Amino acid sequence: MIVTARSTTLTLLLFALCGWARAASMAITAVADTSIFESKPDFNLGGTSLVSGTNQMSSRSRAMFRFDLSVLPANTVVTEVRVLLHVSQQPDPDQHGGPAESDFSLHRLFVSWGEGTGSNATGSVAMAGDATWNERHAGALSWATPGGQPGEDYETEASSTTGISGVGPYVWDSTPALVGDVSAWLADPSSNFGFILVSQGEATPGTGRRFGSLEQPGGVYPPAQLMVTYHVIPEPSAPGLLTAGALILTLRRNRRSSCR
Repeated sequence: MIVTARSTTLTLLLFALCGWARAASMAITAVADTSIFESKPDFNLGGTSLVSGTNQMSSRSRAMFRFDLSVLPANTVVTEVRVLLHVSQQPDPDQHGGPAESDFSLHRLFVSWGEGTGSNATGSVAMAGDATWNERHAGALSWATPGGQPGEDYETEASSTTGISGVGPYVWDSTPALVGDVSAWLADPSSNFGFILVSQGEATPGTGRRFGSLEQPGGVYPPAQLMVTYHVIPEPSAPGLLTAGALILTLRRNRRSSCR
């Protein structure tokens, strides 16, 4: 009976201090996105669709996007994270062997990059500060290697991976790594540089895909979405603190009684 009484008192103490943690979910739209091209190493594509993978002429591209997590409430504890992207276009099936399926991985970026406003199919000449294949900020800062280097510019291990084939929506499922990325950015917003999207089939022509972006013409395909499930731990309230004090006194009395 003594153990039961103590356990009950401790449980009540926690509820008095913090209350029930509220479960909630939120869809967060990317605030910046861009693409870089191996065949156009000084071009930027930040003003239309995103592109990642290898085209039918064996040239690689990679996409990057970032989310603003300040929209989440204070005292948020993240439990699940998913990323949603829409494929808006695949290679022409009647040319150069057509499209090829591949897995696409999200990798946490370690360094900053410039979104830019480049347009056209493979972008346009980068302005100062724009991300390109050669530089993450044109005229100022380069990648460790062109296109970004695993272990230096972005995390070597993928945070989440999904297979991509035709046009349509795709979800990168929640993983401990993906939850860890978002939790780390919440704890230190200055480290939030978003994700780079890399095809695991970059050696295969035809894996390239276009994805919806913030500047997608016509707005038919939405930009990247971060789906976050979380709990909010409330701050202790004044009545809760008073109740907690009373419960602590009760717990002490129970301990004294058990020692007699």
